[in-house]
Amino acid sequence: MKTRKHNLSAIAMGVALAMGSLTAQAGSPLDSSPVASGVMGILDGEDRTTAPSFNRNEQVGLCLIESVVSLLASRTNDFSCDAKTYDLSVISSAPGIATATIDDGVNLGGTTLEGHLGVKKDIGTACFVDEAAGTNLLGGVPVVNYQGEHGWSRTNEIFNSNALITLKDPQTLSDNFYKEVDIKDFFKLVIDQKSWEFDWGLEDIKKSRSTPSNFYYPVQKWIELSWYNHENGGPGTLGVKKFQVIPRSARGCVISVHSDDLFNGSGEFEMIGTVKVKRIYDYKRPEMVTAE
Repeated sequence: MKTRKHNLSAIAMGVALAMGSLTAQAGSPLDSSPVASGVMGILDGEDRTTAPSFNRNEQVGLCLIESVVSLLASRTNDFSCDAKTYDLSVISSAPGIATATIDDGVNLGGTTLEGHLGVKKDIGTACFVDEAAGTNLLGGVPVVNYQGEHGWSRTNEIFNSNALITLKDPQTLSDNFYKEVDIKDFFKLVIDQKSWEFDWGLEDIKKSRSTPSNFYYPVQKWIELSWYNHENGGPGTLGVKKFQVIPRSARGCVISVHSDDLFNGSGEFEMIGTVKVKRIYDYKRPEMVTAE
């Protein structure tokens, strides 16, 4: 498929809806909070949107993409935010079943994650993700375990992830145990006769000091934005921006997913793109809010 540039005006509009400002009531104690306007802007923005209309392959595909960026976020805790670009493909093989391949995949120097949906219920839909059998590597770091139990709300407006992750230090051969939890709001907007789904959310990366059964302590916090444009007769577009917030000393680490090669016709989901990890020391620099 041919690639094209993002519709940046559409992206900007979606980000504005998610992160826009709304002045707090005069005299409110919230006037002193530096984040109150952003929270009120999110509430105002979501009031002007509708619920997404994802099919099952979109659900499992987006679930796998979130699994990939969360796996990379966990990797930065002990193995740095050094600049690196990974190839990424997410392809469905049957309704509610898909595979995410990072670089060349399992046994070939990369990582493969396998996802499948549970039975659709009146309360929501579960999404289960595991690493493929074999040798999985993420930038040279062995992925020993990825066990994800994620879920969509019945209206697709809430996505929650919950994953246990084990990465092996390639030098000491010791295991590092993480737990990842996030919650994301998805909402739909029609812009220039095209359907866009946007999301924003927060993620917590936790770490255990010994075995997976012990307590997991919070070590990182991330905030995320994403945008997804259906084909609408042309190539689809998908992007994710994940920004590290805590610890303060690690701010500027950004994980970005970019794809202009996306197909979702006939109920399928096929995405070919890249994931970039890099540190940006100035949050005001233009690349913090651009598509890539």
